Amino acid sequence: MEPNSAERRLFPRYLRGLKALINLGDSWETTECKDISGCGIRFITDQRPELKQTIEIHIDNLGRFEGIVLRHVEDGFAVQLKASEFIMQQLAEQLACELVEG
Repeated sequence: MEPNSAERRLFPRYLRGLKALINLGDSWETTECKDISGCGIRFITDQRPELKQTIEIHIDNLGRFEGIVLRHVEDGFAVQLKASEFIMQQLAEQLACELVEG
């Protein structure tokens, strides 16, 4: 039996309403993170950047990242973070700590 998508994930996904800025090339857009993990983010926005486009991301209280647009979804789009495994692990740990601290 093939594992489901949650079992294939490198890091847990957290539902978050974090505010973010995304740079889509010629302008910065304010958006919200619908969910986030150590290796990816799904944004709620009307914007639809090109698939495989690299975008710059600033997330409140988490910092600056780069991501590659993987897919468009009904209410936005999802990116895979371009970061070292160490940075992704740190982000995952920070997200887990925030969940515990509430």
